[in-house]
Amino acid sequence: MKITLSKPPLTVLACTILGQFIFAHTLRADDLAPMLKPILAESKLPSIAAAVVIGDKIEDSGAVGVRKSGEPTPVTVDDKYHLGSCTKTMTAALTAMLVKEGLLTWQTTIGEVLKSGVHKEFKDVTIEQLLAHIGGFAGECPPEIWAQAYADQGKLSPTKQRQKFVKALLDQKPDYVPGTRSVYSNQGYAVAGFMLETLAKKPWEDLMREKIFKPLGMTSAGFRAPKPDQPWGHKDGKPVAPEPHGDNPDAIGPAATVHASIGDWAKFARYCLQNKDEKLHSTLKNSENHGVGGWLVQDIPALGGHCVQMIGSNTMWMAVMWVLPGKNMAIVVTTNSEAGNVFETCDQVVAKLLQEHVK
Repeated sequence: MKITLSKPPLTVLACTILGQFIFAHTLRADDLAPMLKPILAESKLPSIAAAVVIGDKIEDSGAVGVRKSGEPTPVTVDDKYHLGSCTKTMTAALTAMLVKEGLLTWQTTIGEVLKSGVHKEFKDVTIEQLLAHIGGFAGECPPEIWAQAYADQGKLSPTKQRQKFVKALLDQKPDYVPGTRSVYSNQGYAVAGFMLETLAKKPWEDLMREKIFKPLGMTSAGFRAPKPDQPWGHKDGKPVAPEPHGDNPDAIGPAATVHASIGDWAKFARYCLQNKDEKLHSTLKNSENHGVGGWLVQDIPALGGHCVQMIGSNTMWMAVMWVLPGKNMAIVVTTNSEAGNVFETCDQVVAKLLQEHVK
């Protein structure tokens, strides 16, 4: 089974939210559930969870709906949601931490870390180029390599899966000359994550727990689709069990497999808001809006100018994150489906929170 990650055009999403923010009526709410209920009722989604961060405080949060369509168990703010490609922002943050510790630099290349089995045209690709999606990888993984990643899921450790996956990718010629184009690619993040675990001599998952989850108090955070006693993702309106087809393989874990409660994800958003690492907010030559921090970099005057945004989905969940340094604010929204009007619904939640809190 192939799961692909999708995202709407940046300009459409940004303009939709900005338009709602400007023209909507004033909203006031301390608990977000009353705000979320009518939005959920108008959607085709099983549930929605959201949180807003102001400064160093998680100001509001809420979750409404059910864990599985057709069953009555309600979601709570402690329930775990799959964050899809928003994982990339965490892998980028992890990279920045390890750069500060001296384990590598932003200019560390694939060839320096993975010394053998690397196509000559990949050897000089830097880790910052991988994070900014200009590393030479295609948007879609080669079918035979992707099929093998699925075949290896559960049979090899996550690190061994990535080792095999990365070796197969780097044995081939780049899809384009690295550094010359921007192509959104999970493969680049798989390689970046494998570089980190190779240098640190410990699995990417352990690095995430040690450097991000534990320090930030993200006790609910983990990997792959949440367990069966949590919300289930939905495909074509139907719930999908976490295993074996509820997520992408661990081979692309650094790109797309983290889950967390809405409150714990808000803790990471707060970290991003407070962290002043300019590198994570920067773009590279030819990376267009793709930033080194794993997100999309924008400049929207009404939202304080410079801001960053990311969307994640494994086609069964949807997660949206905005960080607005100029307004000292961050917003996270998630749902356990990608069906119907999911983009518009998430935009509506973001717009209402912007309207309430942006001054």
